[in-house]
Amino acid sequence: MSFRKKTKQVKKVNLGFKIDCSQPVEDKVILIGEFAEFLKSKIKVGGKLGNLGENITISNDDKKINVQSTIPFSKRYLKYLTKKYLKKQDLRNYLYVTSSDKNSYQLRYFNIQQDQAE
Repeated sequence: MSFRKKTKQVKKVNLGFKIDCSQPVEDKVILIGEFAEFLKSKIKVGGKLGNLGENITISNDDKKINVQSTIPFSKRYLKYLTKKYLKKQDLRNYLYVTSSDKNSYQLRYFNIQQDQAE
């Protein structure tokens, strides 16, 4: 009797996420290229930093960052890294990350009400 080895088949998943940074980029608060490099250096694949390979590609337009993945990748992890970048740049008190649709995030300013003294 021969035993067959069961092989696991890995699903090819095509995921695409976007981070819209249009408001902070227009105000020159965030440098989009620097943010993309931060994501490239901090994303973990297989428990290792910077191990993107051909599985994950990060590209940036003028005001948006596109993340394409062929392996399972969490949108929530992208939000975590975005918040980490904002904290590193000391912008966490002024900007927040919100979901604009199923596959994208958007950076927005907090609505700060200024008290006017009479």
